[in-house]
Amino acid sequence: MRLVHSKLLKKANVIIVLMIFSLLVVACSNNNIKDNKEINNQQIENKNSENKDVDTENNHENNKSNSIDNNNDKIEDKNSDNNDNSDNNDTSKSDVKQEDATAEKTPIEIDYQKVKPNELGHIMVIMYHGISNNPPYHITEEQFLEDLEYMYNNGYRPISMRDYIDNNIKVEAGFTPIVLTYDDGLSSTFSLEKIDGEFVAKKGTAIEILERFAKTHPGFDNKAALYINGDGIFEGEGTVEERINWLVDHGYDVGNHTSSHAKEHMLSKLTSREIMSHIGIVDQLIKNAVPNYTVDSLAYTFGVRPKKPLLNLVSEGEYKGITYNYKVGFREGPTGPYYPPLDNRFTPLKAPRARGSKGDPADMWGFFEYYKKNPHKKYISDGNPDRVSILEIDEKYVNKEKLGDKELYLYKLEKVQ
Repeated sequence: MRLVHSKLLKKANVIIVLMIFSLLVVACSNNNIKDNKEINNQQIENKNSENKDVDTENNHENNKSNSIDNNNDKIEDKNSDNNDNSDNNDTSKSDVKQEDATAEKTPIEIDYQKVKPNELGHIMVIMYHGISNNPPYHITEEQFLEDLEYMYNNGYRPISMRDYIDNNIKVEAGFTPIVLTYDDGLSSTFSLEKIDGEFVAKKGTAIEILERFAKTHPGFDNKAALYINGDGIFEGEGTVEERINWLVDHGYDVGNHTSSHAKEHMLSKLTSREIMSHIGIVDQLIKNAVPNYTVDSLAYTFGVRPKKPLLNLVSEGEYKGITYNYKVGFREGPTGPYYPPLDNRFTPLKAPRARGSKGDPADMWGFFEYYKKNPHKKYISDGNPDRVSILEIDEKYVNKEKLGDKELYLYKLEKVQ
């Protein structure tokens, strides 16, 4: 039985040992769990603490960043204000020019019923020569000043030949353009003299008188076209090239009057080759003096043009291998009406000019009287260089190919009640 008991004890001991081992294992396991739990809790606490610290740091950084941002905003706002003020200051400095430029470029809208613009109306081209007491082709300084004074007081404003040809009319609303021309390249029309080392228009010449008048009459520009022959060109100081360049540099046009003014060299008496020679000599003379200069208007000597079959040689020809092209050829005599180049009735190679004198109804003063009685016949500007204003009934006369980018404005005159 003992044996049995011994065996039982042995089993019991084994069981006890096993139980103790199991308990130890459980205890260790619990301790490990506890330790792990504590470690985890500690890690969580540490992590929370770290997160808290990070949050605190982030909050601090955010607060710092917000503070910086706020300061930057303030600085930017301040800079923006300063920039605005700077812009305003810059604007205040530049706006005057801008406003002035805008005022020059932006046309004033007009009362069409009052101004009655007619931008297909007549534009007179006046033919002058020199300043001397030899009428009707030459006039004195007093007579020339009388002409200019009448033009100024009666709404005439000189424009360049270039603007006349190109339909680039820039006179004020209600005013009438007029083109002044001078033939023969005479020294009483223009010559140079030196004052304080600089070339100026010689006192008493037509150009000097015109410049002097323009300075004391606002809005009256010193614009004119001067037509020269092949020799005796504005005799005086300086070379021929210096004289031509002075004119071009001061806003004047220089045109072709053919190489000879002798009666036997009138274009109507010349062959085709001779016509091209007489035109080509002066064409090249001007272009050699002023490279890249456009010469495209011609005044016939004695107002006489080539015979009809040869008239095309005025608009295009060739001399010594160099071609020339002319858009306008001016005649002279009892001529008119003075249709502008935009009018399809304008005859470019038979364009009229009025002699700048009194006595004949076809002279300039005769036309002044005519337009005084018939103001609806002359060109009246609308003041807008980008618009062509005409009566509806005149639309059929517009050469629309020459309009370019300009607006064609049609209107009707209201009947007076």
